[in-house]
Amino acid sequence: MHTGTHAYILAGGAGTRLRSLFPDTPKALVPVAGRPFLEWQLHWLAAAGVASVRIAAGHRGRQIARWIKQSSAARRMRVAVDIEPHPLGTGGGLHFAARVDPPGEPFLVVNGDTLLPRADVAGFIAGACPDRGAAVAAVRVSDASRFGLLEIDADSLIRGFREKPSGGAGAVNAGVYLVHPAVLALIPESEPCSLEEEIFPLLSARGRLAGRLVSPPLLDIGTPDGLRETDEYLRRERHSLLWEPAG
Repeated sequence: MHTGTHAYILAGGAGTRLRSLFPDTPKALVPVAGRPFLEWQLHWLAAAGVASVRIAAGHRGRQIARWIKQSSAARRMRVAVDIEPHPLGTGGGLHFAARVDPPGEPFLVVNGDTLLPRADVAGFIAGACPDRGAAVAAVRVSDASRFGLLEIDADSLIRGFREKPSGGAGAVNAGVYLVHPAVLALIPESEPCSLEEEIFPLLSARGRLAGRLVSPPLLDIGTPDGLRETDEYLRRERHSLLWEPAG
């Protein structure tokens, strides 16, 4: 496996903030601009040169597995689905999925509600990953209140986090990571664990967490407002993306 050609999509969340809109649909399959959001992600990753994907699924994971079997988007690369036995969080879900075929080189991790349509993801994958650490894709936004500010120093290392400030501009976590395999050993096996709240602060304290700016926008369907904005963006800009859905 070549560096960066393998990716994990973390799709284990229950999507509680969207449940009133889509009570019977896992967040990964919520329709966005006429297609399940996961379909947009798979084409986006394929365009960046990703050759294989494992989806760490949880809530309604069997629906995701059934969709993968019949999806033309999943035929552009090798795609597998791992359904966690109980909610494991972003870190636990990654560890659970990676146990099947542990990666030997840095790999890509993507949150299941994130899309960076204008970012140079191939360049991010090809960039340096801190030794035994991780790199976080960061996007500058005018209002960081929905996300959380990253404190990035002159050496591009993340030195601190400010969760969901009241407002203001800054660089935020875009939900896309390049991770060294050694990080998996920091995640407890079969236990709930958060990459963002537990593992990344640990790496930051060790000087092993980089923040690398990528081009906006950051599309995030985790909230009804974010879903609406993503839908509007993809309906407006789909003609200029690397992949245009049929129909």
